This record gives sequence, C-alpha cells and structure tokens, in this order.
Amino acid sequence: MKEFTVTQRVRADTVGKALEDHGDLYAGFQTVALAAPHAPAVIRHDGTTSSYEALLDAVDAAAERLTAELHHGDVLGLAVEDPFTFVALYLAAAKLNVVTVLLDSQLSAQEREHSAAKYDLGMLAVDHGRLGRPGSFLLEPVPDADLHRARSGYAPEDFVVHCTSGSTGKPKGIVMSQEAITARIRLWGSELDLTHADVVLCALPLSHCHGIDVLTLPTLLSGATVVFAQGSQLTGRGLARCIETHGITVMSGLPVMYQMLTAARGVPAMALRTLRLAISGSAPLRESTQKKFLEQYGLPLRQVYGLSEIAIICFDKAYVGNGSIGLPIAGVEYRLESVSDDDAESDHVHELYVRGPGLARGYYRDPDATAEMFEDGWLRTRDLVLVEPDGWYILGRQSTFINVAGNKVGPLEVEAALRQCSGVLDCAVVGVTDSRSTEQIAALLVTGQRFDLSTVRRQLGELLLSYQLPQRYEIAAALPRTPLGKTDYAAVRQRMHTDYGEGK
Repeated sequence: MKEFTVTQRVRADTVGKALEDHGDLYAGFQTVALAAPHAPAVIRHDGTTSSYEALLDAVDAAAERLTAELHHGDVLGLAVEDPFTFVALYLAAAKLNVVTVLLDSQLSAQEREHSAAKYDLGMLAVDHGRLGRPGSFLLEPVPDADLHRARSGYAPEDFVVHCTSGSTGKPKGIVMSQEAITARIRLWGSELDLTHADVVLCALPLSHCHGIDVLTLPTLLSGATVVFAQGSQLTGRGLARCIETHGITVMSGLPVMYQMLTAARGVPAMALRTLRLAISGSAPLRESTQKKFLEQYGLPLRQVYGLSEIAIICFDKAYVGNGSIGLPIAGVEYRLESVSDDDAESDHVHELYVRGPGLARGYYRDPDATAEMFEDGWLRTRDLVLVEPDGWYILGRQSTFINVAGNKVGPLEVEAALRQCSGVLDCAVVGVTDSRSTEQIAALLVTGQRFDLSTVRRQLGELLLSYQLPQRYEIAAALPRTPLGKTDYAAVRQRMHTDYGEGK
C-alpha cells in the first residue's frame, strides 16, 4: 500500500482586491483602469507606451467588434503577435464570455486550419499588418465554421484554451474557466507582492501560460506596467539595456535569458539595479547559472515550478538556491505519493499530485489524456520531487525516467552532470530502446571548442553511477526547441530513435 501525505497552505488575501470584489477579469481590470487612467499599462516591443485608459478603450472597442462579427456559439482563435492587441482581445473575450483558444501567431496557414478543426473555431483574430496601430486586428472566418459550431464540446463555464507545445508528447488543448484564471492571478500576485509601482518584463509569448497568466495578467490587475520584449531576438546586452531603460523591477523567464545575462560582456551590475525579483521557470535551471547570476549582480535568481494545467505550484521565495524550486505557494493543495524502493533510493522522493482553484478541467476532446492526468479533482503532475524541509527539488517526470536494466535513471540528473563537463554547452538526455527491448541512455550534445568525448566520459564517471552513464552520444549544432524555447524532447527522442544503430 502506498502512503499519502496531504497538506494545504491557506491562501493570502493580499492582492487582487479588484478580482475579489467583481469576480471576473474584465470588471477587475476596468476597476484598476478607472482608478488610474493615465498610468502606463503596456510598453510594446517598439517602445510605444499605452495608458490604462487607452487599453480599456481598446478592450471595449474589441468587444463591440466581436459582438458584431461573431455568430452565437463561435469559438475565437487568438493568433495575434502585437501584445497590446492580444491583451485587448483577451479581456474583450472575457467581457463577453467568448471561448478563446490561444494560438502561436507564427503558425502557418495549414497549421491554423488544423487548429481551427481541432478546437472547433468559428473565427480567427490576426494582426492587421506589422505596422498596424495598437488595438487593430483582422477577424477571419475559418473553413467549416458551421460544422465546428454544431459539434462544439465546450462547457458553459469554459473560457480559455492553452495549447501545449507537445515537447514531451502530442499537443493538447488545456481548457480553463474564467474563475480558474482569476484564481491564478490572485494567488501568484500575492506571492509577487505586486504594486502599481512595479514594472514587469515579459519576454515570453502571450499564447503560453507563463507569458499571460504568470506575467501579464497579474501585472495589469495590480495597476503595474508590463514591458514586452521579443525574447527570441534578445541578446544578453540587449536584455540588460531593456532592464535599465525601463527600470524593470520584476522579470521571469526561461533559464536561457539568465545564461545570456551572465555570459554577456560589458554589462555592469548597476544595469540591473532596479530589479527586486529575478525568476526562472518553464525549464530546468542550472545551478551554475544561479550561482553566477548572484555573484555578478548581487540578486538571488529564484526558481519557479508549475504546469499550464494549474499554473504556479512551487516558488523559491525564501531563496534556498542550489536548484531548489522552493515550496508550494499559498492556495495550492498537494499530495505526496510515496514511490516504491525500486523507483527511488530515498524515502524523501515522492510523486506529486496537486489541486486548487486554478486547476483546468481537462483537455479538449481528449478523454484518454484527461483521465491520465486528472484524477478525482487532482492533477497528477507525474513529476518526482525530492522533499526537503526548506525546499523541494524536481528529479524528473515519471514518464521520462529511463529504465536501465531495472534501474530508474532521471534524465535531468544526467543532464546536470553533463553540463559540468568540459566543452558541453547544452544537452538533452532521453531513453532509447535497444534490440533487447531494454532502454539505453542517449545524450544529444551541443559542444564547444574544448570538447573531447573521452574527457567527458571520464568526468561523468566521477559524477554519476555506472548505470546512469549514457551509452550513446550525438552532436548537434543546437537542440531542437519549442516555440517557447524549451527543449523539444519529442524531437530529440525521434532523432535518437531514427539514428539508432551502432551509437557513438
């Protein structure tokens, strides 16, 4: 019999007063905007600043257009790159209770058509040209809109759909209510202690949970300013210049952003002097990057952990460092399921289940995937965590653990060791099936000039147990990435299986 531990922290009511009073996104935002209409709300990529009054006007104008052009029961596909316009449409959809699917603005016409069929879209919102004014957009009908409308499987309380990238499996549509989104904003905003004086940097796509739920919406519902930057085009020096120019106080992003900052030459510590919070999430953070950031800029780099299905789960607010994800945030209830001795060497290792008011209801038209991840009101993260009193540590996802002759190997642990080896710039570790139907560890490496495989093998032997050592190595110019910038493990696994043979 497996043992369970159930613990719950009480949510702090220190932020989100507007949401508490009104209970929906539009009314909450309207309250904030009317209280300080001339305060800066959004600063776009090109430096254009828009006030809360201007954004509220754009929201209301977008709502009028949607009312006029959408048919009853239409689902809106939001594929807009301009952040001001994206936010205006998102809040307009919230005002009208229109189900909205957040799509990557860079999708091809064929990919948009596939998404329209997958999520039963009736209309698609896209940018009005690259030079369009803030708030301008086009509404395009989609093929077979009548059919989509007739077969729609959305529930009355559904509001928004986040589309997963499929980095570890097939893409899915995560369905959430407006109530769940407002809960996410309240809970995470409380952890950040946001005020109207904050300036928050968002260099992530708004179609992703980290960009919209973790950064943009909490900022706007707190009366603060959100500065948008195109993360894919940033350099370390450009990122530092953005922070210094706008007086950024809070930033959260992928580990690569902090790797760029620590590697950039000629960036003085004073360039980041306005920052009070630097947060890394959406991918594992190297301890070396965390330590180097603190040394160079005198500011702790805190790690956050969450899933799009529920948003933020853990935050290293007290700063344990050393790769810790901290502890569960207030309002998240968690259950720790013990794993068998065959699955872990420590009694402190557990599989994590979570639930809370920000939990999604499941995946659109995917009952098998929903049943696999959602159990009796709990989200089965399938992540194994090492539970310590001061902070937790992610050991890896159960589905990605590699079974080597009966020994469970966590890819993240192997990757962390590889990154300590000479000449290894980046890496991805997966399991591949060999001819005996067991698994081998395969590592895809991005290497530098000092790389020597025999040296790496020797160094790994000092860091890992024998069964944790990769049997295969491949060299690549770069790791495959999802649109968000995460390692695309599905593509890595496909490459390694395709190339499987004698190994290297």
